[in-house]
Amino acid sequence: MNGIVTNQIGKGADQSGGYYSQLMKEYDGVIISSDLAKMSSLPLSREAGANQPLYIIIAQGENSRLHIPSLSEEHASKVIVLADSPVTAAPAGVEVAVLRQIDLESILQLLAQRGLCSVLVDFREATESFASLLNDFQEDKLVQKVVVEILPFWFASEGLSNLAFGGSQSFPLKNLEHREVNGGVLMEGYV
Repeated sequence: MNGIVTNQIGKGADQSGGYYSQLMKEYDGVIISSDLAKMSSLPLSREAGANQPLYIIIAQGENSRLHIPSLSEEHASKVIVLADSPVTAAPAGVEVAVLRQIDLESILQLLAQRGLCSVLVDFREATESFASLLNDFQEDKLVQKVVVEILPFWFASEGLSNLAFGGSQSFPLKNLEHREVNGGVLMEGYV
């Protein structure tokens, strides 16, 4: 049975000491979809003294209307929107880069120019076009680590996306580890 990607992470995962908060401090940037950016706040590391990553928001579609929760001036300077067409309603201080095509090569070139070495791809709220980016990462063998939180919820849904987790590419994981975290199971493996 395929899992369903939702915008949920387990209780405490994004709080200090939680696995997601710790992941956020380990990466130079985090790629998120414009749908995930609509949440009440951008994902943060809540670890003491953590540098926040650069937020790379992928906005695709004609005249994308972007809604990002209220941002402080400091956080706005750490947000770049990569769009394939002009974006309306981008908050003050947020950089918008309109690319001819949102593809792996364009994204990696831009991130390399900014000196980013490691990027977390947050697959929550993934659309089909966002999932195709993940496929590009997988095909070019750029996925190094996979972290999956399995929550004890059963979704009998018509409204949820039935997008199979991980896109259409399959690959084995090595050095698979798992542990229980707040009633769920966290699995980490390497490609």
